Amino acid sequence: MIDYFRAEKLKYRRTAMNGITFFMPLLTVALAAWLTHHYFSVDSYNWWYIGMYPGFLGIMCGMIGGKDKRKKNYTIWPLPCKMGRIWDSKILVGAALSGIAMIFVVVLTIFAGRVMESVRHIQFFVSPSVGVQIAAGLVMWATTLWQIPFCLFLTQKVGIFLMLVIHMGIYTILATVVSLKSWFALFPGAITARMMCPVLGVLPNGLILQPGQMTYSPQLEEMSSLFIGIPAALLWFGLFWLAGRRWFEGQVASK
Repeated sequence: MIDYFRAEKLKYRRTAMNGITFFMPLLTVALAAWLTHHYFSVDSYNWWYIGMYPGFLGIMCGMIGGKDKRKKNYTIWPLPCKMGRIWDSKILVGAALSGIAMIFVVVLTIFAGRVMESVRHIQFFVSPSVGVQIAAGLVMWATTLWQIPFCLFLTQKVGIFLMLVIHMGIYTILATVVSLKSWFALFPGAITARMMCPVLGVLPNGLILQPGQMTYSPQLEEMSSLFIGIPAALLWFGLFWLAGRRWFEGQVASK
C-alpha cells in the first residue's frame, strides 16, 4: 500500500497541489485578520470550514481524480495493479494533504492571533485557547474526510466543474441549515458546523454561540453532540470509501 501511495503522490509533484495546500489556508487567515479583529480566531475557523475548506477539498479531489479522468483512466486500467488499491491511494493522498492544510490553518491562526495581541494590541472578544484550537482542527479534519471519496466519485462521474457546483451547493445548505437540527448526523455535510458550536462556541452563521443570537438554541452547546457527530462522520467516510472503491473496481470489469 505504501508503494501505491508514493506512486499516487508523485503524480502531483509538479502541479499546483502543494501551492493551494498552503495558499488557501493562508488566504483564509489573512482575510479574517484583515476584515475581522475582535473575533479573528473564531471567524478564521468559521470561514475555513464553511467555505474555504470544502472548496479546497473539491479542487484537490478534482486534481487527484481529474488527472486520470482526462485520459478516461486508460493510463491505469491496463496496469498489473489492484484497482481497489489505486482508489485507496487516491483517498489517502487526499487525507494527507487535507491534514497538512488543516495544520497550516491552525498554526497560522494561532500565530496571527499572538501577533495581533502583542504587536497591534487587539483584544479578542472570544479567544479560544491553543488546546481548544488544536482540538477544533482535529475535529474539523476527522469530520470532513468523507468529502474526499465523495468528491473523487463525483469527479469520475460528472467532471470537475459539476462536482464543485454540486458539492459546494449541497454542503453550504447542509452546513448552515441542517446542522442546527437534532438529526444533523444523518447528513455528513452538517456535522462539522454542528461540532464547532460546542468546541469553538461559534454558530454556523459566524455569530457567537450565546442566547439572543440568531439561530441559537441551548442544544447547540451540548458537548454530547461530539459523541454522535464524530462517529457518524467517520461512518460516512467509510461508507463513501467502500462504495467508491467497489464502483471503481467495477469499471475495470466492464472494460
